[in-house]
Amino acid sequence: MPARTAPRPRRAASTRPASRDSRDLIFTAAAELFSARGFDGTGVDDIAHAARLNKAMLYYHFDSKLALYREIVRDMLRAVGARALHTADSPEPADARLVAFIAGLVRLSDERPWFPPLMLREIVEGAPRLDPDTLVLMKDVFMAFGRILGDGHRTGLFRPINPILAYMSVLGPILLNAARERAAARPGRLDLPMFADVPHADLTAHMQHAALRLLSPEPTRA
Repeated sequence: MPARTAPRPRRAASTRPASRDSRDLIFTAAAELFSARGFDGTGVDDIAHAARLNKAMLYYHFDSKLALYREIVRDMLRAVGARALHTADSPEPADARLVAFIAGLVRLSDERPWFPPLMLREIVEGAPRLDPDTLVLMKDVFMAFGRILGDGHRTGLFRPINPILAYMSVLGPILLNAARERAAARPGRLDLPMFADVPHADLTAHMQHAALRLLSPEPTRA
């Protein structure tokens, strides 16, 4: 018995770092491929080849291609949700929190550039791969945003507005600009005005300005 059980600690200690690295390689390769080709256009063999790993390693870390896809979506939603809740809980006025909420969205999208195109495609297709656990994470982001809107309305900083419409107005520029950038990356399009580079600092400032204008109280008529 001692001879059979002794090797286990040594095996776990030697393989844990490599296992973590292989998971990250699979995650990154899959995220980029899903973003570029979509779920149906990406195969397990494609992901393994891009990660330079054996296909069996993918199934070691994830139950299926769908489980891997959902984890990529959840990874972003968890990050956005944590940032959104932190912003919603801030003692700052609602307009300052809205500005911070938008800046956080753009920053996290820059850190995970595959997410906006992936999410835009998923929404256009009717979100068939988003299960209840993933949708709960989306709800957390929306509810935090709604709290900022509600506080702004109660304090007179924002006009009353349907939170769904406001949410779409805020998220829309990130998703559409990501699609525009993807189209601009095609050969021979760099000189077209529509596909000119837009610094993301400019995108952030535009979104913040547009959101504040959208939500500002309507002027009182004499």
